[in-house]
Amino acid sequence: MKYFYERSKFSEFKSNTTYHRLLEMTDDEFVSWAKLLRKEVTEQWDVSGTPPVIGRDEEGIIDSFKKLKSNPAEYWEKDLSGDTESLGIIQNFNKDASVVNQFFPTMLKTKISIGKAADGGLSIYDHFADPELEETFVKIMRRAVKRDSMYSWSRSIINKKDENPFWDGQDGYTFIKEAHEGKIFNGEWGNSDIVLARVKEETLGNYGTFNAEYVGFGNLYLSGTQVRELRDGGYLNQTQLANVGDVPDYYELADGTRKNYHYLIRWYDKTDGIFPKILQVFRLSCGQPAVNFPALTAKWIYENYTNHIQQDEPLVIYDSSSGWGGRILGAMSSRKKTHYVGTDPNPDNFIPELGISRYEYVADFYNKKCVDDFSDSLVKFFDVKKQGNTYELFQDGSELIQHNPKFQKYKGKFDLSFTSPPYFNREQYSQDEKQSFKAYGEYEDWRENFLRPTLTTIYEYLKNDRYILWNIASIKIGKDTYFDLEGDSRKILEELGCEYKGKLKMLMTRMVGLDPSKSGIKNSVEHNGKAYKFEPIFVFHKK
Repeated sequence: MKYFYERSKFSEFKSNTTYHRLLEMTDDEFVSWAKLLRKEVTEQWDVSGTPPVIGRDEEGIIDSFKKLKSNPAEYWEKDLSGDTESLGIIQNFNKDASVVNQFFPTMLKTKISIGKAADGGLSIYDHFADPELEETFVKIMRRAVKRDSMYSWSRSIINKKDENPFWDGQDGYTFIKEAHEGKIFNGEWGNSDIVLARVKEETLGNYGTFNAEYVGFGNLYLSGTQVRELRDGGYLNQTQLANVGDVPDYYELADGTRKNYHYLIRWYDKTDGIFPKILQVFRLSCGQPAVNFPALTAKWIYENYTNHIQQDEPLVIYDSSSGWGGRILGAMSSRKKTHYVGTDPNPDNFIPELGISRYEYVADFYNKKCVDDFSDSLVKFFDVKKQGNTYELFQDGSELIQHNPKFQKYKGKFDLSFTSPPYFNREQYSQDEKQSFKAYGEYEDWRENFLRPTLTTIYEYLKNDRYILWNIASIKIGKDTYFDLEGDSRKILEELGCEYKGKLKMLMTRMVGLDPSKSGIKNSVEHNGKAYKFEPIFVFHKK
């Protein structure tokens, strides 16, 4: 039996259709389709353990894993933002290691809490499986899929030839008429069609046409009067008008002021299927997904923060919250001889019939099927020949593990400690009572009885002249509650005797339509002319 999921079978779903067909549906038909989609995704998830992701087959997993050992993981770049605490930027968007997620099928069942209650929060799985969320799911599909709020299937027609080769200088009104007459979409654009989107006047500055500061191009818009004229003249059909209703001219603000609606012209490919693009909609609209730590970033940390060590024996790396396997995979693929020690109490990540954890399973899979011999010339400074890096896993909570006799042999033996610990009750990896947000429901209790003993153990078990890297961020729960996980972690480690060296900024993938520098996001940075959200990795040194 395989303890990882493989490629999804979305192509076999009855709900697998095209975006064009969704636009053709009546509202009742669309509701039935959304409920069927929800049912089919849930059944596949429950029966085969396959969540709504693309996935790879075993051969594809092996092929991706094999690329990790030889990858030099050179992702560090200088931070030019002027932040004096910054130790640099890590920009790693490599996807080869993402297949490790397939060994942890409950990732998308992780509840993400944004409320005050420790047992609050919703997961992506909840949106599919919870009967009480069926209506919510249908609303999400109507907005994000049929109206295509994320521009997943349709694109705006803009007055720029390079962007829309079929646009030839017409205004929106003329474009609609010529499209109806067959003068626009022909040849390679023969499968294309248009659909209108209603937008509010005060948002138009985000699109270009009515914003004098927007340089280069603008969208093609129609007024309500123009849309009705084109509709009544037979130039627009019901499918093209599927998302605009009765074509109102205006709406009212709270103070009674009237503002005009405008109608954006979009184009799309009539043969474009719902899958796989809808998977991104699930991740962005159906709850917040748990995110794995990038294995190659972990590998870079292991190899670069141990360069001062004269290595005669395997480096002993400690991970106090093993998470979803990204960091153990980074250790297995390290070009330095490495022994990974990890702990995590999540029962979902244990395989009872094998008597091992999923961390051990993925490490064994990597060592047995993915470690190849490399020539000395490939990696000059490391011995990478059939290395077979080793590991030992525990199921204790990191605040209690120091009491485990089998763990105590590592006291004073760790060469590096690196982890991404729980962010209090933000991510609820499981509902097991041993999870720290369950055992210590109030933040002060969690800080003193989880965070402090966890960091104390790390410090006491670390050799001198070694580093602790701690990936954590302060969080805001609800509107008014702020937990300073960054400051509290630093305070505890400095009280223990560590020297704070600064922080690395691990860039996160940019989301469409979100500019972190203008969205009030605390951890954001401009790099190479673009604004990114980043996860801080704080670096401490034990003298």
